[in-house]
Amino acid sequence: MTLEIAFALLTGPALGIIMMNVPPALTELMALYRVSYTEIALLMSALLWPHTAMQLPAGMIADRLGLRRTQVISLGCMCIGSLLPALAPLFALGIVGRMLTGVGTAMAWMATMKLLAVHAPGGRAGAYQAFFGGFFSLGSISAYLAIPIVLRAGWRWIFLIPAVICVALLAVVPMLRLPPHASAAQSVPLRRILAVRQAWLLGSYHAVAYGSMMSLGSWVPAVLAEVVRGRTATELAWAGALFMLVSGVSRLCGGIVIFRVPPPAVAHGSLVGLAALCVALAATSTPGAVLALALLAAWFGSINFGALFQLASRSVAPDSLGTFLGFVNTIGNVGAVALTIMFGWSKDALGSFAWGFAALAVLAVTTLLAGLHALGPEPKSVHPTS
Repeated sequence: MTLEIAFALLTGPALGIIMMNVPPALTELMALYRVSYTEIALLMSALLWPHTAMQLPAGMIADRLGLRRTQVISLGCMCIGSLLPALAPLFALGIVGRMLTGVGTAMAWMATMKLLAVHAPGGRAGAYQAFFGGFFSLGSISAYLAIPIVLRAGWRWIFLIPAVICVALLAVVPMLRLPPHASAAQSVPLRRILAVRQAWLLGSYHAVAYGSMMSLGSWVPAVLAEVVRGRTATELAWAGALFMLVSGVSRLCGGIVIFRVPPPAVAHGSLVGLAALCVALAATSTPGAVLALALLAAWFGSINFGALFQLASRSVAPDSLGTFLGFVNTIGNVGAVALTIMFGWSKDALGSFAWGFAALAVLAVTTLLAGLHALGPEPKSVHPTS
């Protein structure tokens, strides 16, 4: 394994900890800032909005500035963004710091995905990208385990731990053998990428799969609370951690699966399984069955991560890969936000999460029908002048 691959894979759990350091310390931070649940939700989501908005710009930056500069800028943003809230117990500093961190996480994510696409041996970019995604999920779980422990040394360590991680990764960047930035003539114009049907289809598959994983990861304790009498979502929060663990393991396994199974087959099969599970979840009210089906949904919603990005990595030349991956990931993140809101609306307006599962099943089938014959094993690469 090369240093570049090792660095990229280590970035996965690092990003998981950096992005998820706030939720494990929710009670302590609410007391520190003297804020309500609504206000602390602003702090929790402050990272996600710039992270989502920056996916496409981050990919374009990685293409134009090169991977080394992009990694330095991203790690710098995350380091400074993590240090700002540690300066003083001011809620405004926390919000600004998390937003700056979100800019950094978006750039780090896209730069790492491109780094793996360029350096993965044997044309197995999707497998290594799946490992990266799986390690990210495991890093998120590590945050839930580590942050309560470091809190004993003081609240500032909630934010200092991510900063220390960023400094450690920054020390490795000068040793990496990374390709230079692309010239404008070498890269595909954004308008050309927006006209590629495969980009929209891969983004749609990612929106359904990644969106279901992220939204259900947030809502599964409440989904269980709907069918378990006398228990609250807080008491069932362990189900969320278990859901994310299954998701992370599934991504890792998906990277192995595409060594033997064609990526399109994995992508299509995951949506078939997800649609069937959502139909079952909409019709089930037995607690054990709901939990089992939800965990299976985590598996099917995550196993195609490497397959989708394997297909995406073969769609354009390396000089434009960051932009293409950024576009696909933007659609995926929009899907995550939209599905999270949809499940909440389903519960509030219709009285049950079942309607949300039914809608997700229809969306999965519709997306599958659109891409069933269009996503081929060897997509034609888009070039600047083609």
